[in-house]
Amino acid sequence: MRYLACLASALLAFSVLQDPVVVSPKMVSVVFENDRVRVLRVQLGPHERIESHSHPGLVVVPLTSGSRRIYSPDESHKDMSATIGDVHWRDPSTHSVENLLDTPSENIEIEFKNAAAPALPVTLPEKISAPRDSSAAVAIEKEAYHRVVLENQYVRIVDVRIPPGQTTLFHMHQRDNVSVRVSGGLTQGQIQGKDWNPSKQNERGSVNFSNGSKQPYTHRIKNLGTDIYHVIDVELLP
Repeated sequence: MRYLACLASALLAFSVLQDPVVVSPKMVSVVFENDRVRVLRVQLGPHERIESHSHPGLVVVPLTSGSRRIYSPDESHKDMSATIGDVHWRDPSTHSVENLLDTPSENIEIEFKNAAAPALPVTLPEKISAPRDSSAAVAIEKEAYHRVVLENQYVRIVDVRIPPGQTTLFHMHQRDNVSVRVSGGLTQGQIQGKDWNPSKQNERGSVNFSNGSKQPYTHRIKNLGTDIYHVIDVELLP
């Protein structure tokens, strides 16, 4: 029993040491956390490196374009490029990461605490949008400015790009959702059956959690800005 207690203590200490927030607190901070996900902001200066750390399965949303070198525990490595908003899934891993550029790098990374096994991708259906004159609420995947770009057993990721001056159709949110604002911008929202909310200035890189599974809602968004309003919606699957 004493041996098992010591082993459990050692494993706990190892897991804490491997936590990227513990390993590199100046580069990695927690934006949001609940029992299912932890949202991290990862900021590397030019040529900075985060030492070895571990993640469960996670979604990566680049807020800057760049190039990184990913080191495995044996110091073998591969180089990867990222484009702003080019979201992807990463299976559980232990690695260190180096920014290869002369400019800062910033990501939002959403860890799925129950994602210990590799992802099983789902084949996405062809996009079929509802008519723009539709007055009824539509499913997210049929809203013209929403595009499902990735789905597995843990998550469904929706890329939202609203052109200047345009308004989405009313659409339904029925899952818990982490939204990441890839671009800032002035928007206005309306819950179906209610008046328009006051306009809101959204900060680039800001993150919001909506408890859609317990409090589903139907709304639409109007882009009042002069540039495309770009958001990544990360839906948590049961």
